[in-house]
Amino acid sequence: MMTAFIIVVIHFIADFIFQAEEWAVNKSKSNLALLKHVSMYTIIWSMFGIFIFSDPFKYIIFLTVTFVAHFTTDYFTSRVVSKKFANNEYGSPIPNFGAFTIIGFDQVLHYGQLFLTYHLLTN
Repeated sequence: MMTAFIIVVIHFIADFIFQAEEWAVNKSKSNLALLKHVSMYTIIWSMFGIFIFSDPFKYIIFLTVTFVAHFTTDYFTSRVVSKKFANNEYGSPIPNFGAFTIIGFDQVLHYGQLFLTYHLLTN
């Protein structure tokens, strides 16, 4: 249970606190901005995630999978969110498929990847 909490906190720090506004705003239209975002995300994971892995080889695999998965997820979700914002689709009547719902779905995908990768590497 504590590991799950640590994963959530590291993800939050890496995906939000240590991100430049320029990267967040431009990652939907610039692969360089997306690369900067995902690189910083992975750097933060490399500094703090060591606390949840005892095997360095498995940790490197975790970082590699996380980098690729985060880049791929954000490549698609950021483009959808950008279009939603451009069309002023922040939210919609129920069912809500607006921009903020897509952002929430993006987070679900990230957490799913993190937990699944951790589980596969530690069991």
